[in-house]
Amino acid sequence: MKRYIERLYESRYFWTHLARIELKNKFRRSKLGILWTFVNPLCLTAIMSVVFATAFKTDIASYAPYVLSGILCWDVFSNSLIAGSYSIVANDAYIRQFNHPVTIYTLKSAIVYTISFLIALIALVLWILVIAPLNLLVAVFSLPLTLLIYFIFAWAGTTISAFIGTKYRDYPQLAPLILQTLWYVSPVFFQKEMFETVPLLATWFQLNPITHMLQLVRAPFLDGILPTLQDYLFCFVFVGVFVLAAYKINKKQARDIIFYI
Repeated sequence: MKRYIERLYESRYFWTHLARIELKNKFRRSKLGILWTFVNPLCLTAIMSVVFATAFKTDIASYAPYVLSGILCWDVFSNSLIAGSYSIVANDAYIRQFNHPVTIYTLKSAIVYTISFLIALIALVLWILVIAPLNLLVAVFSLPLTLLIYFIFAWAGTTISAFIGTKYRDYPQLAPLILQTLWYVSPVFFQKEMFETVPLLATWFQLNPITHMLQLVRAPFLDGILPTLQDYLFCFVFVGVFVLAAYKINKKQARDIIFYI
């Protein structure tokens, strides 16, 4: 394990270079460039807020930032578990030429997803700056730990999906269906009150780790309070399970993955 970490560190210039290239190429020749990172969720939030606030008779001023925060966080989950499944296959040329740990390619993707998430948060910051500027003091204080948790999840999730996606090529088509189902039963845009109408859904709301991952952002930004200890414990266990699974999969399949790309 120690030697593996040393190899990751020794190849740091390589994977940081790959991350910079991907960030540059992501919006290459685009008129708005990286601004799309927060313009896109803002537009989607505007559409969803008008539709659902009208349907559920909810105050759009308070509902819109709730939806926006959900979309921003969900992008990290979906990118890690769907787009991340191509992290190994897309870098097959490098894998064939260099004897670096395979996880540097999932690490590169995790860095890109986390940076994109941080840039996208600017949209939420600007919104909160208008409606509740004092909340930003709490948000800035809690943000470093939140980013660390999201980054670790992104790396672990991308590693798991990349190994599965490389070995089983149907995974990238199947994963969006599973995540879409999870989207509708998680408080991404449905508020807590909507789950409390059904006892089973209310219990699921409390036990759903996505609820607590979202609270790491929503509690400080929307409510001006720190996430609860329960939120952090759920997130640590949730991310810990992903890290353990990623470690096991990498240890078991890293040497043989070359035969599947």
